[in-house]
Amino acid sequence: MELPFKLYRSHKPKTIYNWKVKYELKESDEKIEELYNRYIIATHCELCNKEFKSSSDRCMEHDHETGRFRNIVCKRCNALKHDVKMRSDNTSSYKGISKQTNKSCKQGFYWRFELRINGKKKTIKYSTNFEFLKDFADKWKIDNNYIT
Repeated sequence: MELPFKLYRSHKPKTIYNWKVKYELKESDEKIEELYNRYIIATHCELCNKEFKSSSDRCMEHDHETGRFRNIVCKRCNALKHDVKMRSDNTSSYKGISKQTNKSCKQGFYWRFELRINGKKKTIKYSTNFEFLKDFADKWKIDNNYIT
């Protein structure tokens, strides 16, 4: 089997360990072995068909609720999934909205709606009203087909 990228010796055990422990993949050992073999020979994203330039461009995309495998995708497609875990520094409990301190604001902070678009962070809107920004973000994601 011809591999598209050179892999280091410990790639397989480290990758499978991360899938099971860090990402909590809930598949049988046989299924994980099959997925790994599929993963290492993947050359294109299964969603957008973008070519992987290196082995680090690939992601094993899975459902964070059930732990079940879905696709082998590029980093962009993986980040666009609506169930991607929230960043640990997100203070709003809403994906994409974070609290920013700002002494020039009357209340001392504002809320920022920011997403990754085509691999780059982009601030979409600011507001001092969290509920308004949350409603705006929900509508924006639907209007722009952001939830995949």
